[in-house]
Amino acid sequence: MNFLKIFIPIIVAIFLILFDYKFSYLNQLRQSVATAISPIYMVVSLPGKLYTWIDEQGTSKDQLLNNNQNLNSELLKLQVRLQQRDALILENKKLNTLLESSYTLDQNTFTIARIEQVSRSRLKKQITINKGSNDHLKVGQIALGANGIIGQITQVTPTNASILMASDPTQHIPVKNARNGIQGVSQGVAENQFLIRIKFIESDLDIQIDDIFLSSALGGKFPNGYPLGKVIHVEQHTDESFLHIVLEPIQQTQNLEFVIILEEQ
Repeated sequence: MNFLKIFIPIIVAIFLILFDYKFSYLNQLRQSVATAISPIYMVVSLPGKLYTWIDEQGTSKDQLLNNNQNLNSELLKLQVRLQQRDALILENKKLNTLLESSYTLDQNTFTIARIEQVSRSRLKKQITINKGSNDHLKVGQIALGANGIIGQITQVTPTNASILMASDPTQHIPVKNARNGIQGVSQGVAENQFLIRIKFIESDLDIQIDDIFLSSALGGKFPNGYPLGKVIHVEQHTDESFLHIVLEPIQQTQNLEFVIILEEQ
């Protein structure tokens, strides 16, 4: 009898996990619960925020000026890169029209947010930022760093948002090879390392070490042309139709403090 008391809840829990993973029926409930407990999250995070505030107040003027200069420099670099990408889009507009393709990328507006927490577990690679629906953030918006894609917002509360990183095993992104345009789909690796696999690229196609993969607008999930990762491993198995491709993310998150959230298109 004691065995059944322990065993039955475990079976029910496993069933609910698999049922939610397959059909996503609990997403709305999870969103409602996250919104409901967001005030608790604020209260729990107050000591850490207070400590950070006190520590920042003790920072010397020279350090503050140096930090401000570094942030301004990083923002300037990001703005230059956005301008360069915008120029490329304008140059290729005629080609896109001929191919009957379209782009929905608006690079004029974005939000800068600060990272509050990073989950680095094997099965959940997620970032929590200090802005949410009160700052007009929405589920589906794309998060970028200075070098490339970080991930996509999957949950929003009034004061915070969760970003599912590109290296999370449940994150899938349409991608293309910057060198030759070969397309595939990325998926995070269920390991402690922040790596990404590329799927559905046939074994006779040209993929090389150090190739860069960019986001593709295919499916409308991600904007076109943002760097995702660099190829560090390519392997062909004789008994399989697709290549085994592993990327290292272009945007590392170990020392990242701020992210840019693109405005939803």
